[in-house]
Amino acid sequence: MKFTPKLIAIAALCAASAGAQAAFTINLSFTGLTATQESYFTAAKSFWEGVITGYVGSATLGGLVIDASGQAIDGVGGVLGSAGPTGGVFSGGYAYATDGVMQFDTADIDSMIAAGSFTDVIRHEMAHTIGFGTVWDLNNVYVDGSGQYTGAHALAAYRVEYNQPGATFVPVELGGSPGTANSHWNEVDNGTGNTGLIDPQGRDMRRELMTGWLNTPAYLSATTLASFQDIGYVLALSPVPEPAPYALLLAGMAVVALRRRHG
Repeated sequence: MKFTPKLIAIAALCAASAGAQAAFTINLSFTGLTATQESYFTAAKSFWEGVITGYVGSATLGGLVIDASGQAIDGVGGVLGSAGPTGGVFSGGYAYATDGVMQFDTADIDSMIAAGSFTDVIRHEMAHTIGFGTVWDLNNVYVDGSGQYTGAHALAAYRVEYNQPGATFVPVELGGSPGTANSHWNEVDNGTGNTGLIDPQGRDMRRELMTGWLNTPAYLSATTLASFQDIGYVLALSPVPEPAPYALLLAGMAVVALRRRHG
């Protein structure tokens, strides 16, 4: 059964489930990008294929197809690009994204590369294209407007990782643009203040990869990793390297629009 996932506007591993699963793969097609620029998408693809190895709900899915392109959008600055899933299927009790887009303004790509942030931005946006924040409602782990993510695996990780043993949900962002709200972990004051949620390495959650405002240095949490198992993916059992620091605010426009951080 096919579905159309909502398009968001605009970042301790669990054991794999028993039984046969299809391998998770990301298939990229490119338009309007140089070979050097394409290499950054390929690196992000390899990163997520190292994090996610298969499907809990089905052994027949053919992976995720992403159309990655460079386009003239609005010149230097302003909107940096857009990304998100464009189609998917229900299989084995889960809703999976099967197709997606990632579009970046050709006027801004080189400046992101020079700043050292391009790979990190792509990792964040590719996570949304895979399903983070975009198929939560279809997988019954989040109700739009509630601010309460209730997926069992991520909630269990959150309780331990951020020392919240009595938590009944993971807080979800309700502020910012329509593309920021309901699709990222919660922050305060548009990402300018600490959340008070501290991981075992002493890092505040405001700097987690999949919050709406990306603060430097960013890190990938066990909570985010576990959230992918909540939406039907099998995770690798080996440690996952952390993304490099971020310097951009990811906000929404069109599918997922990216704007430069202010302040």
